[in-house]
Amino acid sequence: MDYLKIIELLSVVFNIFFLVFLTKEKKVCWIFGIIGSLLGALVLFKNNYYSETLLYIFYGLIGVYGYIYWSNKSSFDFKVKRMQWIKIINITLAGLLISFGLGYLMTKTNASKPYYDAISSVFGVIATFLELYKYLVSWSFWIVINAYTIWLYDIKELDFLAIQMIIYTLLSIYGYNKWYKRTISLQKSL
Repeated sequence: MDYLKIIELLSVVFNIFFLVFLTKEKKVCWIFGIIGSLLGALVLFKNNYYSETLLYIFYGLIGVYGYIYWSNKSSFDFKVKRMQWIKIINITLAGLLISFGLGYLMTKTNASKPYYDAISSVFGVIATFLELYKYLVSWSFWIVINAYTIWLYDIKELDFLAIQMIIYTLLSIYGYNKWYKRTISLQKSL
């Protein structure tokens, strides 16, 4: 096994721990996310997925912010929230426009699948901010993004990352259900 496959596998392990802890709303998730993301960025860069590389670097940086942000919130005032449909539609349309722009910029490089890469990257950023601030809809975005990214990684034979995305898709469904139940219990307690 070459060194890049080993780094890819380590990235996957750390990223899966990140997601498991995120579904449980544990701030330690961000530490695992930082390490896994930075390892993944190296693998993606070496495979000419430049938008995804930038995304994984962003994940590493936002992990630092997420850890600090979650550390400064008490469980009393930091609850899972819902978002209005019109806001979700606006965010989705903005994400599509930004994806097109990023995809176009990446055509100026030797990027592999620049438009497809840009879609997962842009919506990954959007979903990250939604999860950071505990919006339930973040999981809906993640379910779609993770399922889509299985294909994106598979076509470059990034087998471990593709498997990670299968696991992420399943964990995102679990995370949605867990956070949804949390919003229902919060509503009943009010």
